[in-house]
Amino acid sequence: MVISKVRRGLGMKSRADEKRAKAHPALETIKARIAERLVAAGLSGREASVRAKLGLTYANDILSGRSLNPTRETLAKLGTVLDTDADYFFGTQASPRNLPPSNLLPMRESAAPEAPSPAGTIPLFQIGLTDPDGFFPLRPDRRTAWTSSVTSSRDAYAITVPDDCMAPRYRIGEVVLVSPSMPVVHGGFALVRQTDDRVAIRQIVTIATDKITVRCLNGEADIDIPRSQVKALERIIGSCELV
Repeated sequence: MVISKVRRGLGMKSRADEKRAKAHPALETIKARIAERLVAAGLSGREASVRAKLGLTYANDILSGRSLNPTRETLAKLGTVLDTDADYFFGTQASPRNLPPSNLLPMRESAAPEAPSPAGTIPLFQIGLTDPDGFFPLRPDRRTAWTSSVTSSRDAYAITVPDDCMAPRYRIGEVVLVSPSMPVVHGGFALVRQTDDRVAIRQIVTIATDKITVRCLNGEADIDIPRSQVKALERIIGSCELV
């Protein structure tokens, strides 16, 4: 009986050693960088796993040590949600995205109006009807100076909400405040600026190397916009009624 227990103990120890031996050599780096990107994206491990279509516990299994040898394929899927490349998780890439400067610059480009506003005010664009695709131009002839107590950001500007596609978050006639310089995260709200300088208020679902996936809140299906058609993503930092 004692010998049997000893053998079982040795068997369990052997299996544990075997499991540890199969762990990915970069596992600790993978765990640290997944945790880092979750914080940057403002997502839980569960939510990121679901959005990447990897089940409910994929990221948390890695972080907790239940999963010891994640594959490049699954980490690449997680990376599309956390705005990073698989090589970054493995530690072979220094920055989350290894894109040419020509691809990175448009997503950071400031598109705030050039003409200065009087001290203590920010530009406000009164929006009329949207185009059939939901985007609209920011017309200089509908630009006024507006006093805002919500933000003092130097490059911020404001627009009136043109429709109810983002209700109940943003309703028609309200004002949203936009900051071109603040980073946009997955799940956040932004002004999507296309290369023709027309814009639309949308929730950002994912930012990938080849496309931006956006969402309205009126129940319509998510829309993929080729990244080549997106000039900038400008973060919405607040909203209020127009008074």
